Amino acid sequence: MEYLDILIAQLDKRYVRSLQKYQRVLYQRNHLLKMVRSGHSKPSELEYWDSELTEDGSYIVARRMEAVTSLSGLARSLHCDLAGNEEELKLIYEPTVEVQPGYPNKELGRAFRIALERNRDRELASGFTVVGPHRDDLRVLLNGKDTGTYSSRGQCRTVVLAMRLAEARHLAEKRGQEPVLLLDDVLSELDAVRRETVLQTADQYEQCFVTTSDIHAIEQRFLERMAPFHVSG
Repeated sequence: MEYLDILIAQLDKRYVRSLQKYQRVLYQRNHLLKMVRSGHSKPSELEYWDSELTEDGSYIVARRMEAVTSLSGLARSLHCDLAGNEEELKLIYEPTVEVQPGYPNKELGRAFRIALERNRDRELASGFTVVGPHRDDLRVLLNGKDTGTYSSRGQCRTVVLAMRLAEARHLAEKRGQEPVLLLDDVLSELDAVRRETVLQTADQYEQCFVTTSDIHAIEQRFLERMAPFHVSG
């Protein structure tokens, strides 16, 4: 989830504060669960920490769902440009709380509280909070299959590139200002058609750094618009 957290944090200061507070509350709640399990505290003491956890956790989940909805559409289009129409890329955010995109925060909070109550015995037995943003997952699917399990190295590299370009486009759309795009050695394992697509996309940004160990991988028409920096040693 670090990928999403870093992206959203660049756009939403409240998200950063909520994430920081959530981690502190989670630590305190887990400590209390262990105290209850050992008989040194009462289960009723969890009520306060449940409220604190759901308040910030709901905001985190809501912002993540919004971001993934945007990113999935952008990444699918970019991946289609890179890989062709034969492979469909899809990003799916899987929260541990049963919610749907577009839920208002109040409904998210209610669903979060219900999930905590349903898992109370399990949490007391383990001493850990088992539902919430810290246990959520981001799935990356290619033609409906998990990329980490079923995709080749080349496919994974193309997927990562599409996600990175989607991230840049998402940032540009949300804040009305283009980010500085950094593409580190992304051309080496791409064929000529995909290299051209990447460079055309990069050319749309005001500032973009592209590194390569083979300058000949970049066509002259792109090189003419670049400022070269040679690094050695």
